[in-house]
Amino acid sequence: MKKINKILVSCYACSPNRGSEPGMGWNFVKGISENHEVHVIVEQEKWELEIEDYINKYPKEVENLHFYFIKKKRSRKLRKIWPPSYYYFYRQWQKKAYKLALELNEKENFNLVHQLNMVGYREPGYLWKIDIPFVWGPIGGLETTPWSFLPSLGLKGMMHFTARNIINLFQKYISIRPRKAAKRNNNSLISATPETQKEIYKIWNRESIVITEVGSFKTNIREINTRENEVLIIVWSGLHEPRKNLGLLLESLALVDVNWELHILGEGTETKKWKWLSKKLNLSDRCIWYGWQPLDKALDVFKKGHVFTITSVHDLTSTVILEALSFGLPIVCLDHCGFSHVVDDSCGIKISVTTPKNAKYEFSKAIEKLYADEMFRQKLAKGALLRAECFSWEKKIDKLNIIYEKLLK
Repeated sequence: MKKINKILVSCYACSPNRGSEPGMGWNFVKGISENHEVHVIVEQEKWELEIEDYINKYPKEVENLHFYFIKKKRSRKLRKIWPPSYYYFYRQWQKKAYKLALELNEKENFNLVHQLNMVGYREPGYLWKIDIPFVWGPIGGLETTPWSFLPSLGLKGMMHFTARNIINLFQKYISIRPRKAAKRNNNSLISATPETQKEIYKIWNRESIVITEVGSFKTNIREINTRENEVLIIVWSGLHEPRKNLGLLLESLALVDVNWELHILGEGTETKKWKWLSKKLNLSDRCIWYGWQPLDKALDVFKKGHVFTITSVHDLTSTVILEALSFGLPIVCLDHCGFSHVVDDSCGIKISVTTPKNAKYEFSKAIEKLYADEMFRQKLAKGALLRAECFSWEKKIDKLNIIYEKLLK
């Protein structure tokens, strides 16, 4: 297709070598460049070397991408003392990006601007002030962490997310720039989850289109793992911090009377606490702790698994859930966050978000059912492979191109 549109993208985090926000940014801008000429403003200190290295290795793959780097000022000492100070420095970076965008627009005459990441709604940048069609999203962060689950996150986690819930309730209604960006003329909004979509309509009275912020992982897997009376291998992966809530799964497995192993990827501030909990519950001999692993090693753990569990009470969609689907792993997760949208009856079991006590019981029964009924587990595994295809990057870019086309008309 002829590259007829020039698009400017604000993509603070962007890397061909990472997951999460930088990986999301890279996959979006690279996908957009297949049909458009794309100019991308990126933070310099963290991402320039990785992007330049990729450009040098694969120049033909990025011939329609043009990168501009701006360094963000940082105060790591201040952030340790007061984490929200991040937003001050991030806002200053966005102001610099806006100044550069105005200069580039004078030269390039862009058809459209897109505020891509970071995903949180609090910082929409300033590109919406430019008088050309504007896209913002995927947008996230408007959701509330379930109040009933806060005590289960430990004292530190409970205090943090109680404060976040209260602050969020005020911020999303009174923040001026997000409202102006959302309600300006000639724009389109993208929600990361259906829950965000509802919040956007409720708060800003604007329609939005749901496109998850992460895409499915490409694999050549066509056959699923099978098991016959052997151990059920359960995989869990993520940062070891209160919101990821691994303790819920450990306490659930203490109720399970079948042969299982839990393979745990990642590490963090809660690692020591969760290892202690596994010992307290007499589960330590069935828990394998890997820590952080290179991507290929981490995916090897996925390959030998039989089921993937996710217990997070505060997330958007999370890359790992789509990686798990791509490897044919049925999902057991809370019916919350972006998981509620991605996981359906064809590929997993969703646990109701009522109380931690009920969730533990439902998790344990789901594990026992998957152990006892291998045909049912295999049915969900096959459904997982099909479900992963629904969230491929190709399909996301197709939806985004439709948004662009409608807006440009």
